[in-house]
Amino acid sequence: MKRFSISLLAIVLGLVFFVSIVSAEMSKEGSAEIRGAKSGTMQRLAIGEGRNQINYEETGVIIDAPEDCPFLNATWHAIGTLHGYQGKFEATGGLVFTRPNGDQIFATIGTGGKSGEGISKGGVQFVGGTGECTGIEGEMMTQPRPKTKSSKEGSYQQVVLNKVTWKIP
Repeated sequence: MKRFSISLLAIVLGLVFFVSIVSAEMSKEGSAEIRGAKSGTMQRLAIGEGRNQINYEETGVIIDAPEDCPFLNATWHAIGTLHGYQGKFEATGGLVFTRPNGDQIFATIGTGGKSGEGISKGGVQFVGGTGECTGIEGEMMTQPRPKTKSSKEGSYQQVVLNKVTWKIP
């Protein structure tokens, strides 16, 4: 009987713990540090000496975020362009995050910086969404990350380290 009681208690505690994790609600407002990985392809066009135009397309996934963060386990697809001139660059583009439940978060990209040093201004601005993320606002800023070597020419793979803030009405 004692063995049965201990087993029953373990099952009940396990269910309570599991249900609390599964039913964790998404926070309507917050900030978090998130981690992920991305890969993409690019096309480069030299337009005179010291000037380049690069178009890119990338996909990625957020693999580490707080339980209440709308970006937890989200995937994304981005398309953008980068113009480089005299060691500086400006980049613009669009980005769609897809959450595990199918809701989407839409964003624009607007960054700049020095070649070889990374982004020093701008970031990703959230401009809306669907489902639970309708009307989302906020931003995502790139944090310093380790450098990676591409596995093949014309493509890239990178670790993603970002700070994200959001507010959903």
